[in-house]
Amino acid sequence: MLNENDYPISVQFDFAAGTFDPVQIRDDRRLSDLHMMYHDKDAINCILANEDPLIYELWYHPFETSKSDMALGVTRLLPGKIGDEYHMTKGHIHEQDDQPEIYFCVKGQGYLLLQTIDGEFRAEPWQAGTISHIPPMWAHRVVNTGDEMLVFVASYHLSAGHDYRPIIDKGFRKLVVERDGKPNFVESPRWQ
Repeated sequence: MLNENDYPISVQFDFAAGTFDPVQIRDDRRLSDLHMMYHDKDAINCILANEDPLIYELWYHPFETSKSDMALGVTRLLPGKIGDEYHMTKGHIHEQDDQPEIYFCVKGQGYLLLQTIDGEFRAEPWQAGTISHIPPMWAHRVVNTGDEMLVFVASYHLSAGHDYRPIIDKGFRKLVVERDGKPNFVESPRWQ
């Protein structure tokens, strides 16, 4: 016998807005939530003395049945920089390290940063239409290097969990910063 969660569910995605309906959980991430992720502490303090800007929004819909769990997530990452470092998501690795994830960039441009616990680093260039598979055991973060909102859709198992501690403690090996009007990768001082 099926329970109420075992029936098909659909949501409607609005490509122009980068939103979907119905949404069950919505979460805003502001600079005060991400200050430990950026390297330029003077720029952070200067900005936070006057405002607490929105960096990105998360829209979630968990799909839990009696035999499985999946989640739909949409992230709307605003353009901008903190000092010379582009806006980015907090970044995480999965608590269940055998769990992958799929990201689909539907709007904007930037990079998907990927890194193993040992520091092997990759940066996948992103534009609308890019679909990326994030293998198990790779931390991941998205950086918006464009001048419009970057929107991506994520699909993953809820049971994968999110572990932010390795990223808070050490960050990613490379920072994505603006140099001469273009994104560049530089070594993070926290990895030297």
